[in-house]
Amino acid sequence: MTTQNPIEVARETLKQLSMRKLLPTPENFERVYHELTQTPMARDNKLAVLLLRALETLPQENVQAKVTLSRLKQVLDESRWEQAPQLVIDFLRGTFATQQLTQSWGLLLQNLIKSWELRQPDLPQHHKQSALERVLINYGNQPEELNQKLVALLQNWNASPSAREMPASGEETSDGDASASAPEEVDSSWQSWQRTLAFALKHGLEPRLASYPDLVDGLEGLLKELDDIADEPRLNAFMPKLRAFMIKLELQSQQEGRLTTGLTNLLKLMLDNVAELNRSDEYLLGQVGSLQEMLSQEPLSMQQIYQLETSLKEVIRKQGMLKSSLDEAASSLRALLDRFVTRLAMMTDSTDEFHSKIQAHSEKLKQTDNVSDLGGIISALMEDTSVMQLDLTRSRDELVSAKEQVEAAELRIRELESALEAASAKVKEDQLTGAYNRRGLAEYFQREIGRAERTAAPLSVALIDVDNFKQLNDRYGHLAGDDALKYLVDVIKHSLRPADIVARFGGEEFVILMPDTPETEAVQTVQRLQRELTKTFFLANNDKLLITFSAGVARWHLGEMESDVLERADQAMYQAKINGKNRVCSAEEALS
Repeated sequence: MTTQNPIEVARETLKQLSMRKLLPTPENFERVYHELTQTPMARDNKLAVLLLRALETLPQENVQAKVTLSRLKQVLDESRWEQAPQLVIDFLRGTFATQQLTQSWGLLLQNLIKSWELRQPDLPQHHKQSALERVLINYGNQPEELNQKLVALLQNWNASPSAREMPASGEETSDGDASASAPEEVDSSWQSWQRTLAFALKHGLEPRLASYPDLVDGLEGLLKELDDIADEPRLNAFMPKLRAFMIKLELQSQQEGRLTTGLTNLLKLMLDNVAELNRSDEYLLGQVGSLQEMLSQEPLSMQQIYQLETSLKEVIRKQGMLKSSLDEAASSLRALLDRFVTRLAMMTDSTDEFHSKIQAHSEKLKQTDNVSDLGGIISALMEDTSVMQLDLTRSRDELVSAKEQVEAAELRIRELESALEAASAKVKEDQLTGAYNRRGLAEYFQREIGRAERTAAPLSVALIDVDNFKQLNDRYGHLAGDDALKYLVDVIKHSLRPADIVARFGGEEFVILMPDTPETEAVQTVQRLQRELTKTFFLANNDKLLITFSAGVARWHLGEMESDVLERADQAMYQAKINGKNRVCSAEEALS
């Protein structure tokens, strides 16, 4: 893989020479350098040159051998050594096979066409057809023997009438070897085809027709008739019935397709209605949105259904647990508030009673003239005041405790709501990389566009595509490719601001939303991200690789749809690929 950081690669090359205990010769340095950058060495390989010279001395009588040799030269020039052994074997096989043929295929076919078109009164055309079909049936899978038999057949056709082997008692000329391929061979071939067709119908179609008794009965009838076929007239009578059965099967398949489409449309309608009736339930809307996104993808695969089912089951399980805890916390809060109100009512009643007692004591004080009675009134007043003070102190303590419990319950509810929102957000994430998926991207895109419209702040979008990702998959496998994508997303998340959004757009393409960022600043941000990515190597099967990407950056314009700005970013990214990869191009540069 090429890199824009040759100093780092050169430093790593010297480290590798030291670790491998190799002399720092130009040859060793060049070889290790090209291993790290995954680029072919320009120096010719002496063994490859000698091998090509040796192969070129062999006769090349057919086109396939010449094509194979040409491919071998290309493979050796590009140092793709793992493909060279098989190409050498193919070339030698083709060369030696041609040498073993009785007659080259090109000349043989030319002579066969001439003899076929030649009209011979003593050799009817249907005799030629029958003999040729028999040779092809018996030796079609044996090229050398087929070549030999066809040459003998041509010699028989071109021989004089007296020397030609003619069919006897209704049998037709075969290949010139023993008058005809023995009738037993023809019967054996016929029975083989009969058994093959019966096996295909019985085990290929019947299990798929378990839900259709009428078609099963029709298939059983066809299999019985197939067992009785022993000649061409019966075969000719059987074929229209088989064709009619296949038409019924096709119609049934079309009916199943229409049924699936109808059920899908019905499910979409129900989901739209559920979403319309539950606009305030964000958790339910998240699940409905995932189902709607999946149903919009055509053709719908079982793998997609299973993946969404697994994801929704996990989300529903977490939502159920969190909602249960949320309901318990809400119930506890209601109970606390009820106690609070009850205690306030009790305090009110106690205050009213105390007020009545004070009024009574006041009346007694006004009405008494005896000083000795004042001591009893004052003692009763002090006692009532003391009781009221104790009630107020106790009520105050209970109210403070209830207030603290209410605050704790409210905090618990907020925590549970946040956890529930985080669990529901899982349906917006890409399962592989942890970045947002296209549904999450669409939601955040709409939110940022709305904010940019309100505040007139700039909003920039970057579309990035990993360079040479197919070659990485082909050489190291899809697991290494998946790890590379996760590595890229991890670097992006740690390098960008918390307000920036990264989402997987599809395959090895990702979208980055950068709010409050002009286009020129966004280009610099993505370039800084490229430098961060090339600071460390990515390990694939213990090989150190540099992951690079090409990117296009565009700024959102007022009134523009998200698809429009993504299209401009995609064009800029394509221009970056043309310019040599591992580059960043703005939409303005792409247009100029």
